[in-house]
Amino acid sequence: MKKKVRGGVNVGTSSVLVAFMLLCMVSFAALTYVSAKSDYTLSQQTAERTTQYYEANGLAELYMTNIEGLLSKRVRDCSNAADFYSSIPELFADNDSIMVSEEQYPDNPVTLSYTVPINDTLEIQVSLKTHYPEETDTSLFSIEAWNTVGIMH
Repeated sequence: MKKKVRGGVNVGTSSVLVAFMLLCMVSFAALTYVSAKSDYTLSQQTAERTTQYYEANGLAELYMTNIEGLLSKRVRDCSNAADFYSSIPELFADNDSIMVSEEQYPDNPVTLSYTVPINDTLEIQVSLKTHYPEETDTSLFSIEAWNTVGIMH
């Protein structure tokens, strides 16, 4: 009588199953590595952009503080709003970074604008509208715009 051997088929099936499981584990490990590497690169880029933004924002605030200091010195020398507004353009005449836009009438507020670069593609644009201090409002300007905009090349 012939004896049938059944062990060969079962050993082959389990070997194929182990090889398939090993292939799946290696594939998932590779996908996990690629995903983690991509997430790390993205977080590095985000951290760099965030640092650039906050450095530029700090510089824009420093400009604003300096403008406030200059305006507070100037307002002490002026007796009324018309004198104050008419003296602002000459105060910033030698500064190429700060643009002064005068209104049509000399006793109207003056708008001061400047930009601070963040990187090659973004900048912060600031616009300040000056006003003569009063008893209820002693500030010298109000922030009209503080925007992050893209730079067109």
